[in-house]
Parts: sequence; structure tokens; C-alpha cells
Amino acid sequence: MTRTSLDVTGRDCLSFTVSGPWAHFRRLDTTTEKLTYRVIPRTTAAGLVAAVLGEPRDSYYDTFAPEVSAMAITPLSSLETMPIPQLTLPTEEGDIQTADGVSGKTVVDPGTIATERKRRTFEYIVDPAYRIDLVLDDDAVFERVAEQLLAGRATYTPYLGKSECLATIDDVERTTVTDTDATSVHSTVPEEHVVPGAGKQLRIERTPAYMKADETGRRTTGFVSYAYSGGDETLTVSDAPTKEVEDRTVCFI
Repeated sequence: MTRTSLDVTGRDCLSFTVSGPWAHFRRLDTTTEKLTYRVIPRTTAAGLVAAVLGEPRDSYYDTFAPEVSAMAITPLSSLETMPIPQLTLPTEEGDIQTADGVSGKTVVDPGTIATERKRRTFEYIVDPAYRIDLVLDDDAVFERVAEQLLAGRATYTPYLGKSECLATIDDVERTTVTDTDATSVHSTVPEEHVVPGAGKQLRIERTPAYMKADETGRRTTGFVSYAYSGGDETLTVSDAPTKEVEDRTVCFI
């Protein structure tokens, strides 16, 4: 399943803005060049919420499964990118070692540095901002998220894709999802519902949407293809499952 099956009409929704000076959401279909998705993937947004709660790694995927959660993501900025070259080192098992006799000090073997250090170009999004609307079927978890965000607390430091891309979460609101027949949508929209407009650029991405824990840690179980706009632009849709949150029309995925 690549779309939520949760009926969100009339449900409590938690809306908040996540932003920062930089973001990098590494594309899965690239290797040597570290390109980024423009829109924060649903799986990354779920990880952000889990970090706010302090959930252990690979422990929260069922909470954000398609039948028990729904999320709408609205880009608030232009999502322009900048390439930045960086020197990188491998962090495979065995590459990072503990220095003899020094507690808590880790090192990388000089031989590994000499042979494995490479210059790679990372693509970063400049000044990204997203409005996220979240509905969870688990009332207890929803209340925990609401309590943390409304109090301005987070167990782990929020970031946008990479740990150096620190994020700010603000404008937190508890809202209610209502039906609407509007055809001008602010959020990302499943690709098949977008109506192209003459002279209007159509931007589309396919990103991970759902994950599941397994014996290797985790695996992606669903992708979603969607169109998106930036800033104050909206998308025209046809036969889309549109909903009203705050004063915005959105599509939940």
C-alpha cells in the first residue's frame, strides 16, 4: 500500500512547521553524487516525530503504517538547492576504532584515511520549511506528540535529513480535519490527481513513504509519487481526496 487508508475526516490533527537553514534528504536512486529530495519524505518526517518522543531506532514504524496514520506535507519555501563539495570517510564496521588507553576517543586508521577519503558533492536545500499535518490512530501516542510539541520540547535534537542540518519546530496547532471539494491544493498531491496547467512547471518526486522493521533493521515497504509546489503556489487537482486543515486544502498520504 502506498497511500493511507485511515479515514481522517473529523479526527484531531496536529499541525506544525519544521524549518532550518539547510536540509539534505538523500535520494535512494543515486550513488556517487549525493542528491536530495526537495520535499521531506514521509519516512523522514515520521523519524522526526519519533525523535521528538525519544523512540528507539527501528521501533516506531508500526505507528506510522498506512492503515493507522496519515500525513500531509506542504512546502512553505521555494526549495532551491546548492551543491556543496565535502571530504568524506567510510563508516563501515571496523573503520572507526577506539584509541588505545583513551576512554571515549574514536579514530579512523590513517591508512584508511589516505586511501578512502574522497571528495563528494552534496546537494543541500537552502532555507527549507514545511507545514506538516499529522493524524494518528493511536490516541496515546498522538497525545504524547502533542504534549511535547506544544511545550516546545524534543527528546532528541530535531534535524532535516543530516545531523548537521538542525531544525526548528514551531507554530504548533491542534486542528480538526474536515471534508472539502476544493480543487486548489497547498500540499503535495499524488501524481495521478494533478491537472497540468499551461505554462506552469510541474515538479514530481517519488520518495519512500512507509517502512517496516526486520532482521536487518528496516526496509522500505511503500513509495509514493507526488507533485509539489513551493512557496505560496498551489496545485490544481481532479478527483483527489482533498481535506481542509486550518485554512489550507491538503491531501493526506
